[in-house]
Amino acid sequence: HQTQDHSLSQLEDIARQIEKWKQQVIKIKAIYHTMNKFNLDVTDRCLIAECWCPVDDLDHIQQALMRGTEASGGSVPSILHRITSCEEPPTYMKTNRFTKGFQAIVDAYGIASYEEVNPALYTLITFPFLFAVMFGDAGHGLIMSLFAFAMILREKKLANSKAGGELFSIIFNGRYIIFLMGLFSIYTGLIYNDIFSKSFNIFGSRWNTSYQGVVTHTDGKQAPVTYVEQVQGEETITILPNLAFQTGNPYPFGLDPIWQVSNNKLLFINSYKMKMSIVIGVTHMTFGIFLSIINHIHFKRYVDIFCEFIPRVSLWV
Repeated sequence: HQTQDHSLSQLEDIARQIEKWKQQVIKIKAIYHTMNKFNLDVTDRCLIAECWCPVDDLDHIQQALMRGTEASGGSVPSILHRITSCEEPPTYMKTNRFTKGFQAIVDAYGIASYEEVNPALYTLITFPFLFAVMFGDAGHGLIMSLFAFAMILREKKLANSKAGGELFSIIFNGRYIIFLMGLFSIYTGLIYNDIFSKSFNIFGSRWNTSYQGVVTHTDGKQAPVTYVEQVQGEETITILPNLAFQTGNPYPFGLDPIWQVSNNKLLFINSYKMKMSIVIGVTHMTFGIFLSIINHIHFKRYVDIFCEFIPRVSLWV
């Protein structure tokens, strides 16, 4: 029994330390994996490595090397030299918590070459706004923005948490995108006068339905009728704009709520949203074509302006 108790005690100690040992092994493997990419200089008995790094981070890298030398107790300091190269540098886009998600969307379609215009800067506005044009519900947009705002407030705690799995990780990484999509959806939802698929008559409709309208019977004959009489019957009323609409005094903001009781509500509103999306989408794509001329001028590729940019614009128009 003493042997069994001793073995059990040893296993319990190992169990308490195994996670710490696991982290140490991972760090050591990462260090050796990096060192294996170095070149060994037998003459000077040192390791030499060449890599690309942002120019703005050279001082930070030098300080990190100095701290590493001090922490290891080494007598020979690490030396950092900036060398010239004929190779084209890789593309590095400096991002933060806000722009990281938008940059990931742009990189999914293709990474810009070195010194080219980064379209992610413009995607900060165009991507969530184009989504809102198609979505356009102030109520659902409010829920989206509040949900994303809650993740932003607790982002430090949620970033260190592994709960939720891969799906939640994707949503969390796009929290700023969802937040902006929600805000823009509130704006477009107010323009569409659409809040949880309902409209609000805040300013009062600019259509007067108490006038004598014209109703078309099944036999094709027309007769004057009031709006109240039409509601009680099964026939439809035709509201004449020249009689019912208050000319020169439109609804102050967004769609007039009278559209919510019209028979062609979906036909009009869906067509309006689709046309708006197409107009803004075409404008968005045209803007991207015009960004290419900046790259041509920067790299002095003047032939591409005549052989690529102008034909694209001509065919697009």
